Amino acid sequence: METVNKINVNEVKKELMKSKVNAKFSHYVSGNLYYTVELADGVYQFPISTVDIYEKVDEQFDGTDKIIQEYSLSTDLGTTSFYNEMRGSELNRWITKTIEKDEFIKIS
Repeated sequence: METVNKINVNEVKKELMKSKVNAKFSHYVSGNLYYTVELADGVYQFPISTVDIYEKVDEQFDGTDKIIQEYSLSTDLGTTSFYNEMRGSELNRWITKTIEKDEFIKIS
């Protein structure tokens, strides 16, 4: 049976606080800012969503329903400023979320 190494959120947070490593902006795609951060065991990439997507049902005149997607600026961003390079620990909120959603990906 293959063992899957699950990333420990608390260990990542401790390492970011202790090492004071910077996260670097990589690219923007489909409403996500992508950052990379170098930890002791490699470089990881993670997304930060800049939009919230809501689906609503629009009742049509013919009695059918049509699903409509609406987009808005993510309420999770608040007044956070995002820079090309910033302390990784400043992004702990989003790093935690991406680890929980298995989106904190080791790229090298």
